Amino acid sequence: MARSISSGHVLPPNPTFIDFSVSDGDQSQWPTNTTRVVDSEGHVNYMRSVPIDESLSIKWRCEVGASLALQLGKPVGPTYVLRGWPVGYQMYDHNKGPANSPRHDAYLIGSRYAKRFRSVPEFIPHALWLLTDPKLIRSNCSCKYCNRKPQREITASMGLLASKRSTPLSAPPGTQRAIAGKAPAAALSMSVSTRTARERSKPYAAIRRVPRPVKQAQGPKQNMLREHNADLRSAYAEGIHLRKWYRDGELLWCALHPSIPGLSGEKDAITFWPCIVEEARMKAEAIRHPASGEHAHLTGANPDDNSNAPQNGKESNVDDKDVPWTVIQTLSYKMKLLGIPYSYYIPADQVLPYQAHAPSDELIQAIHRVPLEKMNTDTDSFRPTDKSTFVDAAAAYALAVQIAANLAGYWAPTDDWEYKFSIPPPTHSSASGMLPRAIPGTQHGGSLDSVMNASMTFNANLANVTSVGPSNLPSFAAHVQSGSISAPPIALTQTVTQTRYQGLWWGAERIWTDELVRLKLSRSQIAPKGARNIVPPAGPSRKALEYTKMLDAAGDDGETVVGAESRGVFMRIDGLYVVDIPRPDGTAGKECRATGMLYELVDEDWEGDLPGEGTNGDDGGKGKGKGKAVEVPATVDGGTQEGISPTTAPGSAPATNGVSISKGRSANEQLSHPILSSPFPLPPPPEGFKFRPILTPGHEAVLSLNLIAGRYYPRLLRHPLLDSYVEKALNIEGGHLVETSQLWALEGLAPGYYNTMDPVRWRACRVTMVREADKEARQGLEEHWRARARERDEKKALELAYLSPQPTSSSVQVGESVSHAPVVQQPEAMVVDS
Repeated sequence: MARSISSGHVLPPNPTFIDFSVSDGDQSQWPTNTTRVVDSEGHVNYMRSVPIDESLSIKWRCEVGASLALQLGKPVGPTYVLRGWPVGYQMYDHNKGPANSPRHDAYLIGSRYAKRFRSVPEFIPHALWLLTDPKLIRSNCSCKYCNRKPQREITASMGLLASKRSTPLSAPPGTQRAIAGKAPAAALSMSVSTRTARERSKPYAAIRRVPRPVKQAQGPKQNMLREHNADLRSAYAEGIHLRKWYRDGELLWCALHPSIPGLSGEKDAITFWPCIVEEARMKAEAIRHPASGEHAHLTGANPDDNSNAPQNGKESNVDDKDVPWTVIQTLSYKMKLLGIPYSYYIPADQVLPYQAHAPSDELIQAIHRVPLEKMNTDTDSFRPTDKSTFVDAAAAYALAVQIAANLAGYWAPTDDWEYKFSIPPPTHSSASGMLPRAIPGTQHGGSLDSVMNASMTFNANLANVTSVGPSNLPSFAAHVQSGSISAPPIALTQTVTQTRYQGLWWGAERIWTDELVRLKLSRSQIAPKGARNIVPPAGPSRKALEYTKMLDAAGDDGETVVGAESRGVFMRIDGLYVVDIPRPDGTAGKECRATGMLYELVDEDWEGDLPGEGTNGDDGGKGKGKGKAVEVPATVDGGTQEGISPTTAPGSAPATNGVSISKGRSANEQLSHPILSSPFPLPPPPEGFKFRPILTPGHEAVLSLNLIAGRYYPRLLRHPLLDSYVEKALNIEGGHLVETSQLWALEGLAPGYYNTMDPVRWRACRVTMVREADKEARQGLEEHWRARARERDEKKALELAYLSPQPTSSSVQVGESVSHAPVVQQPEAMVVDS
């Protein structure tokens, strides 16, 4: 059936008209096929202009006006009607189909933003926009054409959807009468047995527990950072043979090939350039087997002993003999050279940690000797090539070294997350001073209401509890004095949330939690005789004593041989967090601290015992290679050594009076790490040694960050670029202890204070650190060059003032500019912070 247009609509009596003061209408939008033409098939397809007073227009004007009045909050009572269409609008009746009975579709046309409005609900939000936005900002219109939303959603949001009619609960009266008239016949036909069964049925009623829906497993709220997991896994995970030790953004030294010759030869040559890691790249290459059938192997490309890295990261097997090639994996880093706009890829075995190298004194003095006039201060134009000279590179290298020194002075914790730990309930004896007071007027064995009131009073005291520790926790009394109520004991175990950090920028290095770092402290500085929860330093092994006796012609008993106390200390960082600390002036400051287990280096064949619960160091730990086993009680009583805390919380008291710390530890291990994180094994110790924990199980050290010396790089002393340094250090006599200890400290063979990172300035992100370091280095170096030029000119002026005039043509005339004076042979030293 063809659709017809509405008819019979007239204007209501005494209407209140609504007018449009602005319009987005444009007559150019009107249709052009407005003439009725019957085609060869007897069909028509044209747009008929509908007058404003025709029934179709009146219907739209009344419905739109009523809705606009409701949206505009006009007074209830009058009948609101559109006086006319917005300027440039026109109503059309689209006639399409057979000429005798065409289909009719009403369209309101004229808007510049909408081709046509096909219904009243489509036009209402657009009309409301025309009335309320005199500037006609299209983004304020909520119609489907301007807002790009479904019409049903717009209509529902404006309350224009008609309510659905509900099905009547009872039938109409006529139907009821018809059913009532048939009821006697149905009753006569119903059998007696059916009627009897209906009379015996009873309604069902019961009481049951409310059914609970299945509790969905809670998804992870915080994850281990992707870079955190990738860096640790590529360095410490088991089964990896080509390890990636350096992280994006770290400051390293890159070897230059070839090196830039110095003014005096190799002693002052520039062999390393400070760089920043931009990315690491793993490359796989297939190499055909040599004719002899021997496989070519990859040379070690990291501090660890990986000189024979297998192909594809897996051990070779018998089937590989049939494969005519070997897959070699190589690791390289894209390095950004500091001071100059230049980046390039370099093999992993050609980079060193920042703390593993420092410019030599000869190199610094050579930079001093470069004349200022010959120095290329346009550092952006320099590129290290095989044709680069020392004079060309001096300014760029000095700038790069200064940028690196500045960058090593910044630090920042990164990637915060929520750490949860539990505080065990205090015992009766530790909280007896905070028992709830007895309620006046109550008798022994009071009512339930009295017990509830006392409990409410006790719970109100919990408002003062903080996450710093349990010292402020009140405890509900197990019983009260005579005349007070009796109350059952209440166990209060709190789970406290603390903001922690997954990582740390520490000077030149990127440090993550769950990895081992070097501390500045010597082992002899941490409980040298042992203390509660800290074992004494391990002595030398039996073989070390025997070897010393063999070398000692005097027959010394070996007691002078030192053990772990002369070496460094390591910490496996389990947590990083910030605490409030009081200052001398009375104000409060903040300090970042690290928590974790401490380790010492013992001889590989040392046969002592690991620390146990309740260790107090009475045995001294310095036996002839064997220590006496320490009896471990089931529980721990009392407090801890200052700076050492149980793993329940930093700064909190340990479990006491029979509360096992191991239980609290197992519970906290599920709360104290980001979800989806996994522990990593300890890195390999230096050759000939092994790691030994020095704290009793269930305890951890809490240290300020300024006690961290830097990262630990396993087997770094075997790096090919350090061979000459190690050989030189082995030949140095004992009088040069500091020079050699700087190298041994990289692996913990000497205390960390010999080779340490000391950042003091905090910045929020690494990019800001690099930018500020670069800016300050350039400004400082430019100021130094200007000061050096002024000193040169002043010195030359003094020389001209005191020298007698010379008749030679090469002498400097009085009117000659001092900027062209000869270069002073011994200029003032340039200060370069290495």
